[in-house]
Amino acid sequence: MKKQIRVETLSYSRLLGFLRLLMDLGGRADIARISKEIGMHVDEILPILAFSEMMGLISIENGDAELTESGINFLRQGHAERAKYVRSKLMELEIFKEILDELKKRGSLEKEDVMEIMISKGGFCYHSNLEEELNYLIYWGVYSGLIEYDREEKLIKLGKID
Repeated sequence: MKKQIRVETLSYSRLLGFLRLLMDLGGRADIARISKEIGMHVDEILPILAFSEMMGLISIENGDAELTESGINFLRQGHAERAKYVRSKLMELEIFKEILDELKKRGSLEKEDVMEIMISKGGFCYHSNLEEELNYLIYWGVYSGLIEYDREEKLIKLGKID
């Protein structure tokens, strides 16, 4: 039976904890060592690694993860600055550009609409389960302020972008 990875695997606090651990390990460490330090299987930390790399916070080469200058700066920033950084990076991604364009046109999207966009763009962040990827996308989109999610109506709406 395959273990399901929950959104908490790629939450803000997990991301921050991961980056802080990497800093404590000298800013660069073998992914297997990181996995051991965190107490999670390598497969479970792949979403954190993929998202961190996608956001420009780390680079991955030859099985090592290394903090980038942006990653170091991210750790030095406060919560509001971190959210702005994530927002700016998400806005650079084709998947978010298309989602935001569709939201501007239509006002709201159902989860299935966003899944179709995700499939057309090759996914959001490494995961073998599309539903989990969608949850990550919604989580980080809401965190960054780009989108809002109405749980009752199960609709994704445009956030209050500055």
